[in-house]
Amino acid sequence: MDNIYYQDHVRTESPDVDELTQFVRNNYIFGLVFILLTLVMWLIFAASKWHPHRTLPFSIYYLVITIFLVMVTLNCIPKMASCSPCKWILAVVIVLCTTIAGCVIIDRVGPLSAFLVILGVTIVIIVLNFSGSKCPQDFLPGGVCSTMLMILLLLLLISVGIAQLVFNSPELLTTFVSILFIMVVIAILIQAQFNHGRLTVVEVSPPEHQIICALTLYLHTMMFLFCICYFVQVE
Repeated sequence: MDNIYYQDHVRTESPDVDELTQFVRNNYIFGLVFILLTLVMWLIFAASKWHPHRTLPFSIYYLVITIFLVMVTLNCIPKMASCSPCKWILAVVIVLCTTIAGCVIIDRVGPLSAFLVILGVTIVIIVLNFSGSKCPQDFLPGGVCSTMLMILLLLLLISVGIAQLVFNSPELLTTFVSILFIMVVIAILIQAQFNHGRLTVVEVSPPEHQIICALTLYLHTMMFLFCICYFVQVE
C-alpha cells in the first residue's frame, strides 16, 4: 500500500535484536494475561449471575472515558509508563474498566454465542497480528494515505457518536460500530508492525513502550470482540 515509514531490510540499531525479541515476547505475554483476566472475570460474573454494570451509580460511558484518559496519560508521560508501581496500577484500572464495560455486550449476546465469538475472534486476531509482523509491508497500512484515512474515520466516528447520543438511533449505532470495526482492523495491522520494530518512523523504546503496546494489544482485541458481538446481537 502506501507504507513509507519503514525500510524493509533496515531495523533501528536501538534496541538490539535480543532486546527487541524480548520486547515482542513480553507484549504478547502481558497482552494474553490481560485478556485471560477479563475472560476469567466474565466467567465468574456469569457463574455467580452478578451483573456489575447494572450496579454502577454512573453511566458506562465514564468507564470508556477513564480508559481513554489512562492511555493518554501513559502515552504522554513516559515516566508513568516505565515506573513499575504506576504502570501496573493503571493497567489494572484499564482491565477492570474494560471488563465491566464489556459485560453490557456479553450479557446481550448470551454465554454460548459469546464463547463462539471469542473463539472466532482469537483466530482472526492471531492472523492479523501475524500479517502485520510478517507480510510484505507494501501491502500493509502504515503510510501517509492510511494515516489520513484513520484521521478521517476518527472524525467521522466522533460525528456519528455525537449524533447517536443526541438521537439514540439504532442505525447510527450500527454505523458507529462499523466505522470503529474498520479502524480497529487497520490499527491492529499498524500496531503489529510497530511491535515488531518494522516501522522506523518511531523508534521502539522497550522501557517506555512495553506496557503501552501490551495494553494496546489488549484493547484492540477487546474492541474487535465487542464489535463482532454487537453484529451478532443485531442479527
